[in-house]
Amino acid sequence: MSTTSMAKTPARSSAGSTGLTFGGVLRSEWIKFHTLTSTKLLVLFTFLAVIGVGVLSAWLRATAIEQVMKFGAGRPEAATGSGAPAMTMDQAESVMAAQGLNIYGIPNAGLQIGILVLGSLAVLLIASEFGTGMIRSTLTAVPKRLPAFWAKAIVLVVVSYVLTLVASLATFLISVPILDAYVISMGFDRDGVVSGIFLGGLYVAGVALIGLSLGTLLRNSAGGIMVLVALFFVLPFGTQLASLIPGDFWMHVNEYVPSVAGGRMLEIGHKDGFIDPAVGGLIFLGWILVFLVPAVAIFKKRDV
Repeated sequence: MSTTSMAKTPARSSAGSTGLTFGGVLRSEWIKFHTLTSTKLLVLFTFLAVIGVGVLSAWLRATAIEQVMKFGAGRPEAATGSGAPAMTMDQAESVMAAQGLNIYGIPNAGLQIGILVLGSLAVLLIASEFGTGMIRSTLTAVPKRLPAFWAKAIVLVVVSYVLTLVASLATFLISVPILDAYVISMGFDRDGVVSGIFLGGLYVAGVALIGLSLGTLLRNSAGGIMVLVALFFVLPFGTQLASLIPGDFWMHVNEYVPSVAGGRMLEIGHKDGFIDPAVGGLIFLGWILVFLVPAVAIFKKRDV
């Protein structure tokens, strides 16, 4: 009697034979991001809020310029008896610009809402996974880890940039007839409008990266959001108070906090006593790297 023996070879899973591509990881992160109804509503609210604040700012700046033209720089006695304006339109705009209320900055007037909401959403995107334990499933599917982090970063950057860009453009288009009613010219040919619209998206996207980094470092949603708010909304007040301390260093320290440097990046032209827009952009980039580099290193090495 003869027997026939069959060699047994271990079965290979189809997933293991091909491996998970970065495109697959990116698609997975996009699905996780946009399938939640709460996320959709939050993004929609942010979009409408950015436009609403921007349009309101357009009306307020237009009425302020009208008042400055009529009465001068806050001095009713400057009004002429003949009914002629106390200032020209250009002079009134210069007065407003000295207070940081540029006409070309109207499309970005609502960005603080985008910074707060999208930055917080970025914290939640990864900190919530650590809190629920879902991060274990993510890293089991992506054992190299970093592709999962970069996929989250790309989704956040693209969503933040596109949403801010479209909201700024919509703010601009709605503001044009409002400003026209006050005989204030507003168009794409005005210096700073186009560059401000495109750079505004980069600013909010940068804040989203900082939020993602904070969520990775702290692994706590509430803690990450608190640090983000302190960094962008509380720290500037502290550094303004510090400018009262004698010494040149304390006088200029406020210009180097992320929100001030990022805001300066959106402006144009040189201002005495202020950093230039290009320098502001580099400082803001430095702040992103301060949080992003250690977050990447920790995400790669630390146990979950």
